Amino acid sequence: MKRILSFLLVALVLASCSSNRNVVAGQGRDLNPDEVFTITDDDIARETWKINSTLKGEWKYNGPSVGVSGKNVLAGIAKPIAKSKLKKKLKNAFKKVGLDKARPEFVFNEDGTCRIKLLGASMKGTYNYNPSQEKITIKWHGVPLNANLRRDGKKKLHITFEADKFLSLLSLAGRFTDNSAIKAVSTLLDNYEDVMVGFELKK
Repeated sequence: MKRILSFLLVALVLASCSSNRNVVAGQGRDLNPDEVFTITDDDIARETWKINSTLKGEWKYNGPSVGVSGKNVLAGIAKPIAKSKLKKKLKNAFKKVGLDKARPEFVFNEDGTCRIKLLGASMKGTYNYNPSQEKITIKWHGVPLNANLRRDGKKKLHITFEADKFLSLLSLAGRFTDNSAIKAVSTLLDNYEDVMVGFELKK
């Protein structure tokens, strides 16, 4: 009888130890950093798709858009005045170039591809959008073009470039490189420092 009781006691102790090992092992597995903090390609793809869905659709030209950094004389009260004056001048310059009739169009897809219709040209590429920093990088044939992208409600957005990058964008459209109207836009922008110029787009 004593042998049977001793055997049962040993069996219970071993079972208890095995159970504790399983619990500890399970806890260790739950806290494994490799499992908890692993970010897969699928995770990134899903998040990118979600971010890109906020831009999805066709965005058409609604007028010029201007941004000023305010690092120089454009700071303070002069900043909104300068923006207003430059916007009016750009609107006239855009008419001369033909942007008001050509109606530039930006098409963004959820898969990160995009298409820009500008001055009679249609350019396909890819984009990377960072909503927290309000930045977007558009690429054609691997060449990046950085811009600021600010949402204005659900139906409107502003995409603006540094002045030289904006002129490069116009040049990418092709046949207007030596156009006198483009040169006029370039001369106009040369008179303003720390400006971002581009388009106000509407869905």
